[in-house]
Amino acid sequence: MRFLLKILFAVVLLLVAGKLEAQDAIKSAEEIIADIYEQISEESETEIDFTNFFDDLMALSENPINLNSTNKEELDKLQFLSDTQVDNILYYLYKSAPMQTIYELQLIEGLDMTDIRRMLPFVSLGESQARKQPLNLNEMLRYGKNELYFRLDKGLETKEGYRFVPEEENAADENESRKYVGDAYYNHLKYRFRYKDRVQFGVTAEKDAGEQFWGEHYKGYDFFSAHLELRNVGKIKTLVLGDFRANFGQGLVMRTDFSMGKSSYVMQVTPKSNGLKKFSSTSETDFLRGAGATFRFGKVDVTAFYSNRMIDGDTLNGQFSGINETGLHRTLSDLQKKNTVNQQIAGANIIYTHSWFQVGTTAIFNHFSQSLQLRDAIYNRFYFRGQNQLAASVNYRLRWQKLNIFGETALTDQRAMATINGVNFSPLSRVSLVALHRYFSKEYDALFANTFSETSRVNNESGIYLGAEIRPVKYWKVSAYVDSYSFSWNKFGVDAPSTGEDYLLQVDYFPKRNVSMYWRFRHETKAHNFSDTLSILPVVLQQPRWQARYQLNYSFGHFDFKNQLDVNGFDDGKNKPTYGFSVFQDVSYDFQKIPLGVNARFHVFDAQSFENRFYTYEKDVLYAFSVPMNYGMGTRYYLNLRYDAGKKLSLWLKLAQTVYADDRTTVSSGNEEITGNRKTDVRFLMRWKF
Repeated sequence: MRFLLKILFAVVLLLVAGKLEAQDAIKSAEEIIADIYEQISEESETEIDFTNFFDDLMALSENPINLNSTNKEELDKLQFLSDTQVDNILYYLYKSAPMQTIYELQLIEGLDMTDIRRMLPFVSLGESQARKQPLNLNEMLRYGKNELYFRLDKGLETKEGYRFVPEEENAADENESRKYVGDAYYNHLKYRFRYKDRVQFGVTAEKDAGEQFWGEHYKGYDFFSAHLELRNVGKIKTLVLGDFRANFGQGLVMRTDFSMGKSSYVMQVTPKSNGLKKFSSTSETDFLRGAGATFRFGKVDVTAFYSNRMIDGDTLNGQFSGINETGLHRTLSDLQKKNTVNQQIAGANIIYTHSWFQVGTTAIFNHFSQSLQLRDAIYNRFYFRGQNQLAASVNYRLRWQKLNIFGETALTDQRAMATINGVNFSPLSRVSLVALHRYFSKEYDALFANTFSETSRVNNESGIYLGAEIRPVKYWKVSAYVDSYSFSWNKFGVDAPSTGEDYLLQVDYFPKRNVSMYWRFRHETKAHNFSDTLSILPVVLQQPRWQARYQLNYSFGHFDFKNQLDVNGFDDGKNKPTYGFSVFQDVSYDFQKIPLGVNARFHVFDAQSFENRFYTYEKDVLYAFSVPMNYGMGTRYYLNLRYDAGKKLSLWLKLAQTVYADDRTTVSSGNEEITGNRKTDVRFLMRWKF
């Protein structure tokens, strides 16, 4: 009877709701991932390496999650879903499984049409699956998917590093060490093999612009990476060889992936998708090189891993003053720092999972071949120094009725402590709430920590974050957060203990399948040093900054449009407030008679000061993520082309240019300086499936 009722209800949904049309397919997986990246990246002033996240979701699009045989671990791979939404999906499946139609997602509390459309490329329906079958080599070779990527970038204007000529004979050596040793081309080559969700293998080679490809300093690419990942092989849940990632708990001890942080996804404050994973990015930092494995014994997962790799550091007399994380080896000075320090990491994690709670522990030991001795400064007095560090933590997660409680507490061998704890609560079907408290002592400085925080370093910070997501009526959603934080010690650019506050309010309206818009307002007050020659002691002022945005997305036929207006203001406390203005228009069109897609943007901006700068997401070639910073007065425009030459070969091309209308005669500085008022970039990517 229940089965017949579900079928009847599904038919009604098809007739009445008709909003989840198959051709909506919606947006492609690539477009959805790009939209997620846009929301996350524009709230961060640090560059986010999104490659691994993109790769994980693209793998899911090829091997969707079967909702009728899924679990929390699998659904956590959809990082755009909150913990409450994942729990609601699992509860619905527990009560009503199996799902007969994908349209039943509309019946689940806390999921609106935007959430569902994001899910569709990554989920499917099928019969409940039995235990995974043993791997078969012949099947792997026959049904595995191979992909080859080639990318080439070039800035069209000549930068100072490529044409520097010493003016004085005695300065020749110094100037030569600053000159780029290679050409201005960026290039990488990637090979990927994937068999369902069980086997992944890949090799990456990369040369940055300015690095030499073939000559005195290099014989080939500057950076090489390779990985092998196996899943569900007997008792082995995961096996990784080569370059890999490790993420456990809330990230207080070990997390090499990016952390969601503060964004318009106000409920997504906890990291997901824990465990070992392959590393597939071209980033030359934040990864491990060695081997690791996770074994499953009933409800207990046991993980062990080991990494041994060379890192870049400025060494002298058996010590190094810091880790060079740029991955750039363009000058003789860069080359002198390359692969100078050996880093070894050994770690383990044990986690027990029950139907309503989870508890785990993590321990990490780090060893440098030389002693890390940072240059003395007041703000870094409590940062890690030495050769060895041991850090350990206990993390937990439990669900009780509509409460989802989580947290982690960590200690280093220097008895420095950090803790982060929070709760998700959904008192009503249309209301979701989250509260998060964090405390990182000034002495805590775990080398691989990466969790929810105001700064990029998990150190010297305490704060409380409150977020809410409300769907008051159909087609509307209100998201808001308040974050109040403090620093008990000096930090870079602030020579005294300080506090800060951050507020965000966003209202989304999506009346139709082809129309959506949102309004966003954010206000943040941070402390900064105040330069006053009359003061003997350092003066620290609270400097407020606000920004407002309106975005409209609409489509008709084969056209897609995006309009965005941004304004902001900044008050440094000593001069008149400054303001910024930004507006752009996007147009996308997919041709039907030829396999060609076009996307273009025209962007006008006017930022009176550097503090009024804008970070604006741009569409790009596949596996490239662009959020350029714009300040001053000028225009920026770009053209993206994608051509599918059959099912196996795809080509992307991007041309972008910024033209400044202020009085500047140069763009950028140092070796990156360009004479003139414009900067032009060309980017090409080829993907071959075979």
